[in-house]
Amino acid sequence: MTLKKISLIALTVITLGSCTKTLDELLVNPNGPTPESANTDLYLPVIQSSFVGVFNSYSSFGMQLTRMVIWYGPTYNEGYSPNDFDGIWSNAYTGVLKHANVLIPVATKEKKYVQAGMAKFMKAYTLMTLVDMFGDIPYAEANLGIDQTNPGISKGNEVYAAAIKLLQEVSDTLDLVADGRLAHGAYPGFYDNFYGVSNAAGARRWATQAKLMLIRAYMTTRLVDTGAKGKIESLLANPNVIASFSGTAQDFEFKNSNKQANPNSRHPRYNGNYNGNGITTGSAGDYIATHFMYTLAQEKGLFSNTPANDRSDPRTRYYFYRQQATMGNVNSQSVSCIVSAPPGHYTADMPFCLLGFAGFWGRDHGDNSGIPPDGNFRTTWGMYPAGGEMDLNQNSRVSLNRGGQGAGIQPIWQSSFTDFLRAEAVLTLGAAGDARALLESGVRKSISKVLGYPATIGYVVPSTAVPTTAKIDDYVAKVLAAFDAAIGTAPKLNVVMKEWYIALWGNGADAHNNYRRTGMPNNLQFSKLQASGPYIRSFFYPSVYTNLNKNAAPQNALDKKVFWDTNPAVLK
Repeated sequence: MTLKKISLIALTVITLGSCTKTLDELLVNPNGPTPESANTDLYLPVIQSSFVGVFNSYSSFGMQLTRMVIWYGPTYNEGYSPNDFDGIWSNAYTGVLKHANVLIPVATKEKKYVQAGMAKFMKAYTLMTLVDMFGDIPYAEANLGIDQTNPGISKGNEVYAAAIKLLQEVSDTLDLVADGRLAHGAYPGFYDNFYGVSNAAGARRWATQAKLMLIRAYMTTRLVDTGAKGKIESLLANPNVIASFSGTAQDFEFKNSNKQANPNSRHPRYNGNYNGNGITTGSAGDYIATHFMYTLAQEKGLFSNTPANDRSDPRTRYYFYRQQATMGNVNSQSVSCIVSAPPGHYTADMPFCLLGFAGFWGRDHGDNSGIPPDGNFRTTWGMYPAGGEMDLNQNSRVSLNRGGQGAGIQPIWQSSFTDFLRAEAVLTLGAAGDARALLESGVRKSISKVLGYPATIGYVVPSTAVPTTAKIDDYVAKVLAAFDAAIGTAPKLNVVMKEWYIALWGNGADAHNNYRRTGMPNNLQFSKLQASGPYIRSFFYPSVYTNLNKNAAPQNALDKKVFWDTNPAVLK
């Protein structure tokens, strides 16, 4: 072989090696970065949007089962199928847990403890949500990639314990940051879509919220944890938790905008109900449950189109928007139940069909009869929390860009919820506190939050439509009178849980958990079909899990209780 040929071969090898190296570099997908190249702040929006999606999905199921919005049924066994839960399952495991597992070590290494804490918080809440819905779930073997493609399940109580440990880590670490005892890297700022943390003081909000979620977790599991009282009282005595009692600054909620496209970031309930082309009118897509409208508009005092005569809940016009303010268009074609008698198993004080006045148009629990052409008449989501229209007796159909234009909130945890939870702890665990005073505080905080919401998005409510102080005081007096008249712990607790239920509009997750834990409120409308079967204490495992995982657990029976639900009540 000549020297010239050897040189040519060597040059070829060098050139091919260089090309291979260049091609290898091009194999890195910029849309799928490796964990080593992860940018913690850019990961946060993905985790947060997925987390809010998990919350919103469970809220939808929870609101259906607690008679806030329509559940068609007609039996609990027929009401859902496994594929109904594919979305929340995939969103939880891929959108939240997988991304959180990548972000946490990277953020910790960079001393971005708030970002790591946010990811741990959302991971913990998501894990508890999965247990609340399905019971035992994949956890210890989940999200291990090719090392385990068919993860087995972990017991629900073990997953809850892991979630509680994560929340405690968030609380402890971010307290150090807030106190200046732990140096922090760059704060998330506007990448934090909940609190917008940009300094050490802001880290306190996440630390305190972790403590509040610990209290929620201990209350959820109080039926199976003899140490729940001590744990809750210890956290309630924390000065930062005490400071959160006095206002709404600590409220944990995701804020939607009024942006319609690229991306559409409006509240999902607004998107589903305020349509049309902005000029012509549209129709509402959802039915609000007759029972929930009755609870606000009639149970404690009758609604009136004349504000001065209105004796209903002060939040009624903010929660609901009536497309018609009268009972016009009511006939057997538009609403077939109007010519029917209530089911024989309904109690005398139970609402059925329409409320019978002022255009509150909904649907009964478990009514799977045909859908009439009533989209133009249905009462729909109002100003709070969906950013919809304020009910001012407009008597007009929904359309795009009405009211708050979708600038709503996802009310994950509010200060009023803390008061109701504390009242429950006093009554059920003997925790320190005054249940009556906490009940009043929770009701007033909820009303204040709802009535003050329009101003936060620049919507001006005419002064004639704003409930007066006298009306608010009258409502609170009715609640306290009911509490005082209730004899015994359970009846008093029922009053507390009813008011918490009303305040939870937009949060079906806690509504469903509360109902399973306590069986209250105890006067929820029965299913339209008397033989509707056992109530859903846990959901079917998703088909995306049972069909693709050879180690999947056997399908849940709907009346199988999650580990913390030892409530013996027969729920309806």
